[in-house]
Amino acid sequence: MDCLRLKDSGRLLILKKWSDNERVTLEISALSSDGTGISRTDRGIIFVQGGLPGEIVRAEIVSRKKDFMIADTLSVERTSPDRVIPQCKYYGKCGGCQLQHTSYDSQLRLKAELVRDAMIRIGGFERERFAGLECESSPSSWGYRNKAAFPVQTLRGKIITGFYRAGTHRLELIRNCPVNAERINFMYTKILDSLDKNALPLTGYDERTNTGKLRHIITRTGINTGDSLISFVINGKLSAKGIKSLVSLGNSSRPSTITMNHNSKPGNVILGTYTENLTGSGLITERLGKYKFMFDTSSFFQVNTGQAEKLFAYASSQTGNAKNILELYSGTGSLTCYLAEKSQSVTSIEEFRGAVHMAVKNLRANNFGNVRTLCGKSEDVIADLKEKYDCVVLDPPRDGCARSVIDAINNFGVKKIIYVSCNPATLARDCKIFSSYGYNLVSIKAFDMFPQTAHVESVAVLKK
Repeated sequence: MDCLRLKDSGRLLILKKWSDNERVTLEISALSSDGTGISRTDRGIIFVQGGLPGEIVRAEIVSRKKDFMIADTLSVERTSPDRVIPQCKYYGKCGGCQLQHTSYDSQLRLKAELVRDAMIRIGGFERERFAGLECESSPSSWGYRNKAAFPVQTLRGKIITGFYRAGTHRLELIRNCPVNAERINFMYTKILDSLDKNALPLTGYDERTNTGKLRHIITRTGINTGDSLISFVINGKLSAKGIKSLVSLGNSSRPSTITMNHNSKPGNVILGTYTENLTGSGLITERLGKYKFMFDTSSFFQVNTGQAEKLFAYASSQTGNAKNILELYSGTGSLTCYLAEKSQSVTSIEEFRGAVHMAVKNLRANNFGNVRTLCGKSEDVIADLKEKYDCVVLDPPRDGCARSVIDAINNFGVKKIIYVSCNPATLARDCKIFSSYGYNLVSIKAFDMFPQTAHVESVAVLKK
């Protein structure tokens, strides 16, 4: 019998699960970390695509797992006052956004709750600590993205591009994305027109067979500078003259630089290790506050320029009167400049050599001579440091800190930690470990770096 086993006051209850394609009426009580509605029923938890907290929806069960079920919303019988009409015609098909169907104020409340829930449920902290937790709004909730990467495939002999549908590697063909900066959309649509007309023997990439020439189209722009970059990710070899012909934007609208990245490795990793400059220097610039930064095709740079300014200013302000700062996962030096302005010295550690080289360029361009840049894994480099630091600032990837990094920070004896995170779950996990080492969670603030999506950034401050 297909059933769900639950315990109730010592008794074992056996409830029959709903079957696939069965239609049910559900009440949504919360949102999951990926923006999906959660319905808690006597037959178990159901994740409901398209549902909002407080709504009653008619839904269809589409998948059953061991501990939960998944359903799609068919109609809304009791509508949340926060529900709005999505601005993008591809919403619900393209997997890029998850929250366009709720108002922006609601998005901010939901993201604050995601951080709050993770810190309580995973971190084990008391709810009272987060009574005043709010999510800082983005300066722009539309048209904010300064970078987009479009996968390319071939369908029935025609080259196509767009964004992946949610949870798949099937493309949804798009011509315009309302969260992308206007310049990104302009360059992308011009390339689409060129692909339609181009006589080059181009084929889109098939990751199952590792065949096809064109894998990705990457577009980047400086929101505050107007610089722009287009990069074509190529499998194998292709002439520079041929690929440049895809960018027929006219002289006045031509991007600042065009590059060709070479990636012949099987799989879905976007970029290869070698990038060839076709026009321009391969670099573009952007301004954050009073600082100017250079980055290239492969550099990590926050996609929301306006919100990055606010987050970096806040994070650096939390260092207080720290004179000597240790920064881990420092990337290309954007946050580093903010820290260097407020302290006597900064030691920055970054694992990827290309990012370290770019950080050196950026620090020189902004006239900072009080930063020492080191290349290596954080846990390895810390072990060899002899200096003492007042504060450590870290901005790890989504997976958070390896336990060895946390152990190294504790052993190093740093009294204050500023933790910038793009994942509430791993932030909560790591803060729990730091707490076990005697670090007290002093404050936490959420920032909406990705409006219309379920992603949220946070800055936590811990003191020993």
